[in-house]
Parts: sequence; structure tokens; C-alpha cells
Amino acid sequence: MAPSTVTKRISALVRAYLAGEWFGESGTRLPVGPLFIHGTLAAVLCFLARAELPPYPYGVFALSIPLALTTLPLLGELAPLLRADPAADWIGSQPVAPAELRLARLACVAILLGGLALGSLLPAALLAPAEMGLAARVLLVAGGIAQTLVVAAVLLALQGLLGERADTPLVALQTLVFCGVIVGTVLGLRLLPQLAALTTPAGALLAYPPAWFAAPLRGGPLASPANLIALGALALAFAIFALAPFPPAPAARRTSSPLAVLLRPARRLATRVWVRRDERAVFDLVYDALPAERDFVMRTYPLVAIPLAFLLLGPRPGDARGEGLLALLLFTPAIYLPILLVHLPATATPAARWIVDTAPLAESSEREAAIKALAVRFLFPLYVALALVTWAQAGGELALRVAPPAAVAGLFSLRFAYPACVGAPPLSLSVQDLPSAFQDSFTGTLMLFAAVHTILAILVHATVGPLAGLAIAGAVAAVELLRGARRPAPEALNKTA
Repeated sequence: MAPSTVTKRISALVRAYLAGEWFGESGTRLPVGPLFIHGTLAAVLCFLARAELPPYPYGVFALSIPLALTTLPLLGELAPLLRADPAADWIGSQPVAPAELRLARLACVAILLGGLALGSLLPAALLAPAEMGLAARVLLVAGGIAQTLVVAAVLLALQGLLGERADTPLVALQTLVFCGVIVGTVLGLRLLPQLAALTTPAGALLAYPPAWFAAPLRGGPLASPANLIALGALALAFAIFALAPFPPAPAARRTSSPLAVLLRPARRLATRVWVRRDERAVFDLVYDALPAERDFVMRTYPLVAIPLAFLLLGPRPGDARGEGLLALLLFTPAIYLPILLVHLPATATPAARWIVDTAPLAESSEREAAIKALAVRFLFPLYVALALVTWAQAGGELALRVAPPAAVAGLFSLRFAYPACVGAPPLSLSVQDLPSAFQDSFTGTLMLFAAVHTILAILVHATVGPLAGLAIAGAVAAVELLRGARRPAPEALNKTA
């Protein structure tokens, strides 16, 4: 068959895939937001670093940005790129060869990942030091794209090797990368003097991809170790793309987990004294099913990196500044509640909602049940963990003063943010169908929460004593119990009518 016919067929497959999944009317996953964020962050950091770094250190610095910022989407919203096409069986029944399907899939990966990487690489090249000529800037962009393809190939191989067990390691990796982005953004500029002294990759830097792909900027021999490692990594990436199968979409996660086992007493207590009978069904649904939703987990669990980053930024026992940082740490879960809530409707099986949609259940009961399930399953263990960390770092007095009011603030924030951020009933929509209006509006809520809870952390740390902190939590708990007991049972709504 003529090569031109094969090329046209592959091109048609690529256009159909991009139009249907990313650029068409239903292409809601087009990463416009990440591109803007990547470009802005890269422009600011590179502008601040360009005057202090020679070409090779600047290359290492600049390539570190797309290394982190492309890995995060690949583990999150762009993860389907590294999985088998759900329509592959149907497309395979058409008059196309398996090799053509694979080439079309790889072309889509290259186009989308290359475009994502360029979001941070082009500002880095434009803002490069004056001594870097046009050729060096082109090498910087080419090295960044090659680095992105290597990362994608490694993640593809990792998913293929781990199979159904890949979810937990990938979530952990995403959390670590997210944490690294936060810490690196804060501390990276402080390390510029040490980075400026870097002349050649050696030691631990030989295990760091930006050190490999920035090596051509040194102008040394082509056969230098860093150049050889970069070429070898790129060759291995092409081999993985050529031979490794794209894994299918992962099966549903298990509803049982070590954390769920530890939380059984808290769940039983909540269902006995806090959750009303008309709320129990939705409470159990959200409590059990939401942690099993892979898209929800991949988009929300890495947010644990935010308090982890606070810990890495340096609280020290006995240090007043460190204690203030720990107080702020205890209020961070409420700050990113809008991100958790905006993904509450997301599910891989929206059709399964029929059992709730056809039940005579009032919307107020469904809302209360979801709020209580989120509080017990997500907020409670996080506040307990942060309180224990605070106790270990600064003693029980600080933990007793700040942790109970922080938990109260988290519950109030959950109730306040729910109507503003949840655009559909829990577990009712696919990720692609999440209401974009709510995804856009939660940004303002997020900024408001950040400001309010920062102020609350300062005030609580400065004014609240241990007994007062416990009293606040006890009073709110009593009000919640009385509120549930005295709230009249809402009139059931038959949703099938």
C-alpha cells in the first residue's frame, strides 16, 4: 500500500481523536488553564534567575520547571493519554492496521505533551541570558521536549509494569511532585548562588533529567556522560513507545483501605449520633464510593502535599516562627476544600446514580449527608494527623489550642463552600461533564478561604488557650447534634415524578 495512503489514514485518526477528545465541542480536557499557569510561572522564575545564572545552570533551572509541571498533569487530567483508547476495539474494526492505530496514538501524545511543555519552554528560551544565542535557545526547547517524552515513557512503562496496583504509587508520586513544586517555588530562588557555580553534572546530578538535557548548553564534547545519558534516555523512551502496550483504564478502586479500617469507630459513632436516618443512604454512598473514584483521588489526594510542604519549609520546636507556621498548617485543609468539592460530582459510572435519583429523598438531606460524609472520611483524619504532627513538633499545648478551632473552621467552611462549589449531586457526572461554571467560580472561593483562614490561624494562635480551644470544639459539636435532632424531617421528593 502506498505510503501516502497510510499517512492520510494516520492523519485522519489523529484529527478524529484530537477533535473528539481535546479540541472539539466536547474537548473540555484541553489544558488551557495549565498552559497559562505554566507560562506565567516559567516567565516569572526565569526572569528573576536570568541575570544570576550562566547558560548551563540556567538550562538546569529552566528545565526543572517543565519537568515538574508536565509530570503533574500526566498523573492527573492528562493521564488518559497514557492509557488505551476506550474506543480502540471499535476503531480496530475499521480498515486500519494495528501499527497505524499505535502511530496515531503516539502522534496525539507527542502533539499534546509537546504543546504542554512549550507553555513553559518558550518563556524560558525567550528570557534566557544574553550570552545564549539562537542555537542555544533552540537546544533548550528541544531538550525540554525530549525530557517530557522521556517522563511520559517512564510513566507509561510504570503503569504497564504495576498494572492494577499502579494507582497508589502514582498518587504518592503526584503528591511528592506537587510538594516539590511548592517547596521549589519558595526556595528555588534562594539557591541561585549555589546553582550558578555549577559547571558540569556530577554525583547526584547525574540522576537528575534537567542536568542531562541541559548538557549541550555547556558546549563540551558530544560524548560527555550527561549527553550520553540524555541520548540513552531518549532512545529508551522511543523503545518504550514502540513496544510497551498502552494499559487499559484501571478497574474501580477498592472501597476498603487501611484508613477506612482505622475510621470504622468514627464512622459508627457518626451514624449513631450525627447522621439522620433520611441521610444514611447518601452518607454511605459518598463515604464508601468517593474514595474509590480514581479521577477524584488523582485530583484531590495530592493536595496533602500542601501541608507537607509547610512542614518541609522549616518549623522548628521551640521557635515562635515555627509555631506560627504549624498553626497555619492546621488551617490549610479548609483552604483547599473548594478543590475537593468541585470534584464531588465526578464519577466513572454516572449511570449508577439511578438508585439515588429514583429515591424519595429531599435535596437538603442529600446535601447534609454529603457534607457529613466528607467531614468524617476526609477532614477528620487529616485534622487528627496534623494535630499529632503539631504535638510532636511543638508540644501538646499548641495542638490543643489550635487544632480544635481549626477543625471547627473546616466544618463551617465545608458548609459554606458546598453550594458555591458543588454544581451537581454527588457522584452524578463524568469528569468531562463537570459544570465549567462551577470550576471557574470556585477560584474566588479558594482565594477567599486562603485569606480568611490565614487570618484565623494568626488570631487563634495569638489569643486562644488550650481550654478555650477544646470548649469551642465541644460547643460546636453540641450544636451540630442538637441541630440534627431538632431539624424537622424534610418532605420527601419523588425524583421520578
